[in-house]
This record gives sequence, structure tokens and C-alpha cells, in this order.
Amino acid sequence: MKLTKIISLGMAVLLALFALSCGSTGGAAGGGKGMSWDFSDPEAGTQGWQLARSEFYMYSGSVALNRDDATFGKGLLKLDVDFSGAKDFDWSEPKLFLDFPRAMNMRGLSFFNFDFYYNPSLRTEGSFSTKIFTNNNGILVDSSKAIPAGEAVSGTPYYKSEVSVMIMPTNGFMTDMRFSIVGNFTNYKGPVFIGNMRWE
Repeated sequence: MKLTKIISLGMAVLLALFALSCGSTGGAAGGGKGMSWDFSDPEAGTQGWQLARSEFYMYSGSVALNRDDATFGKGLLKLDVDFSGAKDFDWSEPKLFLDFPRAMNMRGLSFFNFDFYYNPSLRTEGSFSTKIFTNNNGILVDSSKAIPAGEAVSGTPYYKSEVSVMIMPTNGFMTDMRFSIVGNFTNYKGPVFIGNMRWE
């Protein structure tokens, strides 16, 4: 009887440790907990996010990607864009890409969410959309959404929009993704900021 109790206790401890490892922000070994990126660590920089220059669509303006914690007092991705040369295009798309440090289980995940900051005085026309995409390892995700106007951030010239992009539920493991801030008939020129990125 004592041996049975010891074995049962050991199994319970192992299961608890496994659950904790699956719940880390770095990824999901089981279903239901997606990767997230909050850019709070200065040493981590952009946390692996890079410009996918060879995959830009109808975009030829200057572009730069960095981590910034000075503008809002917290870590965010800073994407400097210039849509002025694409103001007559309904879809102008500089892209970012990320190769995951390990595969993410897509079971139970239906949304990609993030916070988006922009300065409306840096454009006189148009709007933004976003797109997420992957087609690798048997997983196909291709979803887009118009970014809402959002609300003013007190004490700054910026607006903040909380964006949630829904995907069709899928099974399998995602190994990389593309993420875009799309210009829709806009002449916006300047920085936009992205934070609190997460799969849920």
C-alpha cells in the first residue's frame, strides 16, 4: 500500500511539472497555451522578429524594425514605415517574420492578438489592416483584419488599438509565421508600435 501511494505521489509531481513547462510564455507543448511576446527584456531586442524584405507586397518605402521603450515607457516593437509612395494602393504590405524557437501546438488556439499604436497626425488619408500568415509543417493560416481606429493615449499624440485576428481552428504544430501592418490607401509616414503579441 505504501509503495502504491509513493508511486501515485510521484506521478502527481511529474504531471504538475509538465503542466508548468507547457504554460511558459515561450511556447506550447500541449494545446491551449500559445506563444507571446511582450518585449519587456531589453537584452532580447525584437525577440527574433525580422523584416521579411523579399516578401513585401506593393511596398517600396523605407522601413526599419527596432525595440523601443522610450516612447511609452515600456518595451514595444517599433516599425518605421513610409506608405506615402503607395497611397493609391488598397493593400501595401511590409512584412515581418519569425522562426519559432520550437514548434507551437495550435490545438485550442483561435486568435492572434496585439496592441497597435500610431500617430494619426502622420497621415492625411487612409487606414491600416493587419495580416498573419504561415504555410509550413502542414499548417496553413491566412487571416487579415482592418485595424480599428482605437483610442487616444493620454499625454501623447498616439492612438492605441487592441487588435484580435481570428483564425480557423487547426491541429498541428506551427514553426514560423508572417505578420504584417498593411497600408490601405494611406500616406502614413513615421513610426508605429506593436506590443503584447500573443496567440490565444
